[in-house]
Amino acid sequence: MQPIQKMGRMGRIYLAYRRRQAALQHLPLRLWIETASCCNLRCVMCPNKDVAAAGKGLMPLELFKKIIDQARHFAFDVNLHHRGEPLMNPALFDMIRYAKAAGLKVRFHTNGTLLDEAKARRLLGAGPTLVSFSFDGFTKETYERVRVGATFEKTRDNILRLVALRQKLGLKKPYVVIEKIRFRNQDAETGPAIAGDPAAAQALHQQFLEAGVDEIIEKEEYVWAEPGTPEAGGKRTFSVCTFPWYAMVICADGTVTPCPQDFHAVMNLGNARETPLKEIWNGPAYRQLRRDFATDIESLTICRTCDRLQRKTVGGVPLQYMTTFLTDQLLSYGRLRKWLGTHERN
Repeated sequence: MQPIQKMGRMGRIYLAYRRRQAALQHLPLRLWIETASCCNLRCVMCPNKDVAAAGKGLMPLELFKKIIDQARHFAFDVNLHHRGEPLMNPALFDMIRYAKAAGLKVRFHTNGTLLDEAKARRLLGAGPTLVSFSFDGFTKETYERVRVGATFEKTRDNILRLVALRQKLGLKKPYVVIEKIRFRNQDAETGPAIAGDPAAAQALHQQFLEAGVDEIIEKEEYVWAEPGTPEAGGKRTFSVCTFPWYAMVICADGTVTPCPQDFHAVMNLGNARETPLKEIWNGPAYRQLRRDFATDIESLTICRTCDRLQRKTVGGVPLQYMTTFLTDQLLSYGRLRKWLGTHERN
């Protein structure tokens, strides 16, 4: 799809969002497809370790293909991650190829611990558009305190090997990003480890860039929107989330939810195993969600605790989402994107 056509479609979606339309003429532009809901780490800030074993698994390739066969007609890109570690799914590389062959931009986020040389070569052969890594704490002490179960040197070398192989093979993709969390709470238990050694962290930062990593992004720590999350006191001003008007999340078992912030899939809007995505998108649950955003956000027990809806907006759209989405779609991933950088990516 040409940039002008993309802009026209995004403009129509924006109008539907501003008008708070419940039934939509368009389908989602971006999908999160959870290839794995299980993870090999127990990171201090991640709710995955608290998910019951029965709720963890891998998306079957058959279900993935069913989703892509529909998404190829309306989506711009797909994110092959959500709550777990994508590299735990043996079918991941086939999934990347299938989505890419369907004309979709393919992105996924990983902790990088499982990316040995064999997997790195398979990944480069599959050809995703973008791969981002969680690498919190640029020193051994910090990293291993946060990413419980991981080894600093192994993950570092996995990332460096990937960019070295990409260069050796003369490839321009995937665009490689490292994401580092800027933690809010540095209490007695985690503070010293998270602080780390600034000089050592800066040295590794430079090493990554010199090796060929395209971007290093510092992100604010997520405040996961979960049932029971304490709510801020006093009067609150909410923006209206854009996700129900342009994106969809599909969990490993086919459950559809409106947003990656709904970590425990509380807001179940349907199941992709049983119902076409088009029907779910304009089904009763999605339409009611859009109405509630327009009239009664306080009734949405997950959304009313989401810190993203209390952040700065432009034209009624949360700035973080708008900036990231527009740069992803209009700049793609190349020299200009690398020069400009990213505000924050989900």
